[in-house]
Amino acid sequence: MNQPPEERQLVAQLIDGDRTSFRILYSKYAPILFAFSRRYLRTSEDAEEIVQEVFLRIWEKRKNIDASQSFSAYVIQAAKHRIFNGFRKKVNEQAYLDFLIYADDRAGNFTDLDVDYREIKVKAEKAIEAMPPKRQEIFRLSREGGLKNKEIAEKLDISIKTVENQMGQALKFLREELSDYQMIILLLLLSQM
Repeated sequence: MNQPPEERQLVAQLIDGDRTSFRILYSKYAPILFAFSRRYLRTSEDAEEIVQEVFLRIWEKRKNIDASQSFSAYVIQAAKHRIFNGFRKKVNEQAYLDFLIYADDRAGNFTDLDVDYREIKVKAEKAIEAMPPKRQEIFRLSREGGLKNKEIAEKLDISIKTVENQMGQALKFLREELSDYQMIILLLLLSQM
C-alpha cells in the first residue's frame, strides 16, 4: 500500500535525518500505535513503552526505511514485532522457571544441575559444530548474534527463505542429537533466543 505524496516527503526527510519530520510523524502515528499496542498489552505503560521503542528504533534505523511504502504499515509491523518479542521473552522466562523447578525436583541439588547444564552445553556445541558450515553460521548469527532472519539474509546475501530453511534444519538436527536431554536442551535453546 503506497502512501500519500506529503507523507512520502516527510518519510524521505526523516530518512535524511530531519527531526521536524520525525516529530510530525511521531505526533501523527504515536496515538495510533498506542491504541494498537494497548489492545494486546495489559497496561498503558506497556503500550507507551512499545511506542517509545518503535520510534526510537525508527530514528536509529531511518536509513533502512523505504519512503515509497506505507509508513503506517511499517510502524504497525514494528509494534507487532516488539509485542511478539515481549511475549516470547515472557514465555522463555517461564520456561526457565519451569526448568528450575523440574531440575530441583530431579536433582535436589543445584551443583548437580550446574554440572548437567555444562555437560549439555558442551554436547550442544559439538552438535552445532557438526552442522554444515553455512547452516552453522546462520544458526550462530541467529542464536548467538541475536539477528533476525531478514538481517541474516542481508548480511550473508541470501534469501530469507534459505535462512528459514537452514534454521529449521538446524533446530531439527539439535533436537535429534540431544533428544536424551529434552528439558535441559529446551533451556539452552531458549536462553540463546
